[in-house]
Amino acid sequence: MSAAGLETLCRSHGAERVRRLEELYVRYNRAEFRAGDPVSFVWGYGSEADREVAAWMAAALAYGRVGSILKALAELDRRWEGQPAAFVREASALEMEQAMRGFVYRWTRGSHVTAMLRGWAVLGAELPGRLVEHPRGYRTALGGVRRDVLALGVDPDHLFPNPDGPGACKRLAMWLRWMARADAIDPGLWADRLSPAKLWVPLDTHMFRISRQLRLTRRKQPDGEAARRITAAYARMCPEDPLKYDFAITRLGMGVGASTNV
Repeated sequence: MSAAGLETLCRSHGAERVRRLEELYVRYNRAEFRAGDPVSFVWGYGSEADREVAAWMAAALAYGRVGSILKALAELDRRWEGQPAAFVREASALEMEQAMRGFVYRWTRGSHVTAMLRGWAVLGAELPGRLVEHPRGYRTALGGVRRDVLALGVDPDHLFPNPDGPGACKRLAMWLRWMARADAIDPGLWADRLSPAKLWVPLDTHMFRISRQLRLTRRKQPDGEAARRITAAYARMCPEDPLKYDFAITRLGMGVGASTNV
């Protein structure tokens, strides 16, 4: 959409704004727009078990330029020989470490990837239940999961940010969106168990800038409180699925098909 289109969206209110957001959803939430997004890596696998592992790692590595993210994910695919679920199920801790030795993506190293994979190997099967059952919501539940990963004696560092802190935790929020929502973009691997109504916005610079233009928040920084307020604003438009328009809106900020950052 052009800058004029964004300006029109910003000027709209109430039912008119929802109508324009629905138009964006119809335009951009189509399979052909996955290619410029890390979620395309998840869709590249056929089995649900493989997609679960792929989603866990694709979201963790989703920082930087899209092209570079996809190259890093392709390198992961090579190292686990196209079988992520079998790899985490069958590889020993030493075998994981050896397979990921030498992996580098920006400030991510093989030890960080190994920590995430070991966390999934031990805790992955528990995650849907832990998310659903936690009385304070998905974000707080993930804080406990992170502590359990650290208790395994491994540290994923920046790949698993602390949900108990003040940050927006954009990549964790995006991972949950992939798992809870089911449409042409989000694979909805746990859509039968998780509620889209309980998600929070994966707040990056693009979503933050547009949300400020839409007057959904007056926060100066894209932090956790800004994510909470923006999510609440979208929930007023679509309470059962506040992230319905997330992917389409970020296309406005990123420029569809352009080389950019996420």
